[in-house]
Amino acid sequence: MEFDAAALQHNLAQVRALAPQSAILAMLKADGYGHGADWVAEVLAGRVQGFGAARIEEAIALRRSQADARILLLGTLLDAEILHICSTQRFDVVIHRLEDAELLAALPLPAPVRVWLKLNIGMNRLGMHPVDFSAAHRLLNLAPSVASITHMGHFSDADNLNENTTREQCKLLTTTSASLGEAPLSAANSAAIIAHPQSHLDWVRPGIMLYGDDPTGSLPDAQKLQAVMQFKSRVIAVKEVVTGDGVGYNRRWRANQPCRIATVAAGYADGYPRHAPDGTPVVVRGQRARLAGRVSMDLLTIDVSDIDGVSTGDEVELWGNQLSANEVAEHCETISYELFTRVTRRVARCYPKGL
Repeated sequence: MEFDAAALQHNLAQVRALAPQSAILAMLKADGYGHGADWVAEVLAGRVQGFGAARIEEAIALRRSQADARILLLGTLLDAEILHICSTQRFDVVIHRLEDAELLAALPLPAPVRVWLKLNIGMNRLGMHPVDFSAAHRLLNLAPSVASITHMGHFSDADNLNENTTREQCKLLTTTSASLGEAPLSAANSAAIIAHPQSHLDWVRPGIMLYGDDPTGSLPDAQKLQAVMQFKSRVIAVKEVVTGDGVGYNRRWRANQPCRIATVAAGYADGYPRHAPDGTPVVVRGQRARLAGRVSMDLLTIDVSDIDGVSTGDEVELWGNQLSANEVAEHCETISYELFTRVTRRVARCYPKGL
């Protein structure tokens, strides 16, 4: 995997252009969507107003490299020990249950924490309904363990360009918040940043768009995002097969004419999807080739019959600049988020020197 700092900065610039009045909390959960949280934070440091992590271990690791950054611990299972860590490590923390608000309000801490209070606006995953949300706000607003309160929600349908659901969910957050007084507001993920400008509010929380994928498919060419990750390998063998020959386990793919098959050193142990169907594209010598046969642990096979001169050692792009991860994901009936985060540790990471 090769990573491009300029592409990451370009994508951040698109966030800023779309939401110029909002503070930016960059999502670095799942090791920066598989891109390396420390590296992403280094590239974005000073350009965003904070970072988001999903697990306490992620937040602690990020604090080691970002001593002064604002880091938000997203919705997770909270207890007294984790809240104490949030206090000593200066983490913001999402409170998504009234019980957690009650725990925090009663807990003596070394220093007060900044709270992001989460309202369930329609995802029905995390967050409180309005009655509990209001009770939690009133309780925490008086608690000495709380430094500040931000109100937040998470959209369920922001990748849908139809605004009705997102507009109603945003209205639920803003009206519930307004009934409690003034507090900073946050709801917009990548899809909402792109497609629903009325939802930007005080903080936006870009994730996948920082890494080069537009989940709405609606950005014009002038605002296109750039791939930050390129996942590559090489051809390690080329074979001629005759009509009727099968390729790979169970011979799922069979040649309907004489073909040339290239074997590539990548498989599901590297994070390439085992369920990728025949015909999934890759790029060799600047041209599209197609998966031919079942992906195995360490290898995959592609039909290069229509590409002249393919030979051992040729570079193969599995996704990146010439082939978007989103396109590969569509063939595999998944999303780019999963492709990015499932590349395994045995794949070498190559980061640019200097920023």
